[in-house]
Amino acid sequence: MKSFYKYIVALTLIMPFAACNDEWEEELFTNMVSFKAPIGSEGVTEVYLRYKKDGEVEYNLPVIVSGTQENQKDLNVQVEVDNDTLNIFNQGKYQYRTDLYFKQLPAQFFELPAGPCFIPKGSHTANHKIKFKFFNLDLVERWVLPLTIKDDPSYAVNYRKGWRKALLYVKPFNDYSGSYSATSMNIVFDSDTEPKTMVMSTKNAWVVDENTVFFYAGMVEERSEERGDYKILMRFGEPVENADGSRTGALTVQAENPAINFELLSQPTYQIKKVVDPTLPYLVSEYTTVNIKYKYNDITSIPNMPIRYKAEGSMTMERRRNITIPDDDQAIQW
Repeated sequence: MKSFYKYIVALTLIMPFAACNDEWEEELFTNMVSFKAPIGSEGVTEVYLRYKKDGEVEYNLPVIVSGTQENQKDLNVQVEVDNDTLNIFNQGKYQYRTDLYFKQLPAQFFELPAGPCFIPKGSHTANHKIKFKFFNLDLVERWVLPLTIKDDPSYAVNYRKGWRKALLYVKPFNDYSGSYSATSMNIVFDSDTEPKTMVMSTKNAWVVDENTVFFYAGMVEERSEERGDYKILMRFGEPVENADGSRTGALTVQAENPAINFELLSQPTYQIKKVVDPTLPYLVSEYTTVNIKYKYNDITSIPNMPIRYKAEGSMTMERRRNITIPDDDQAIQW
């Protein structure tokens, strides 16, 4: 009798575990297809891509299938440009601040694959290759490529927010683009005999080509509606290697808009220096410092009455890189 009770107790203990294991023999969730495009603080997916000589670069957008079991069939996922979502997104996020709106990337600046994204049986993911063509793309505007997964009876689409649609905010970069600390750049009214210094905390430098960036002159804000009138192009010349390991070179600087009467007051230069983190040796900081002195006219604050400014000093960008990561866009700590 005692042996019988022991058998019953043992069977009672084993049965729940057997039931749990049986659950894994069947799919626990609906297999749904979606993008893997993490959303950042602005509600879009920031895509950093190194600018190449011809302006063309490929980006792999992951398309995934959810589930606990292997995908049981070949899938042809239809991906297309979504011409409606970005406008709705802008209105909902920024309302009447049209100067803050993201702009849809024009068709001449990208190329989608001719066919669907193929996910083979047994696989949970595939890359949808997108070719971007950044040559002559003006980064005064914030360009987004909006994509969506098209409904199809052969698969189920994940309709959760941020999964079916991808708003790809493209950010091409080169060795000199990024956010520069501008607290050492002094800006004054040129007419003042005892000028009071003004400064901006940061200046962003945006890609023009492999060796050229642009920033906005003086006190022009990054989101100013008239910012395009104040583009200053800055081309980095061939550097010279120094004994301390730093590199120095000359800058070619000019304004795109002749109406602001841009004037260089001395030869602008730059220096690049690398510093290894003392506690994390796989992290290397690269400091790019530009030294520049110029004047320009503010032609928009007061109509028909230009205001002359003088800017003088330096701007420095720090770019931290994990040298153990081979992919350039992932190695840089954005």
